[in-house]
Amino acid sequence: MYQSILVPIDGSAQSCTALKLATSLVDTAEGSLYVLNVQEPPLAEDAMGRAAGAIATNAEEIVQPVGLAIIEQASQQVGLDGKQLQPIVRAGQPAQTIVAEAQRLGVDAVVMGSRGNSNIRSLVLGSVSHRVLHVAPCAVVVVR
Repeated sequence: MYQSILVPIDGSAQSCTALKLATSLVDTAEGSLYVLNVQEPPLAEDAMGRAAGAIATNAEEIVQPVGLAIIEQASQQVGLDGKQLQPIVRAGQPAQTIVAEAQRLGVDAVVMGSRGNSNIRSLVLGSVSHRVLHVAPCAVVVVR
C-alpha cells in the first residue's frame, strides 16, 4: 500500500483504468489520492501575444473548468466520489507537469495509463509515460 499516489487523467480509457488501479493501491484509511489533469496552456488573448505564441497570464485559471470536468467524469466512471480524491488541474506540458507535481506533493507513486502508440511513433515523439517513467522521483506504474 502507498500513502500517496498521483494519477494523471486525460479522459482516455487507459487513464480511467489507472485511476481504478490506484484506488486499490492507496492506503484507504490515511492515504492521499491526487488526480491530475494537464491542459495545453491557452495563448494570450491580445493579438501581439498570440502572434508571439505567448501563454495567457491567467492560463491556470482558464483551464480549471475543463480539467475539473475530466477528473469528475473519470472518478464517476470508477465509482469514486469527490471526497476520496484531491483534484489538481494545471496548464503545461504533460510529462514535465506530472513530474513537477510528483515532486511538489512528495508522492510515493505515479499510476498512469499508456496510450499504446506504435513503436515508431514513440521513438520519434516519445511518450508521456516513457518520459515520466525515466525522470519521476518516485515509483511509476504504467497501465495499458
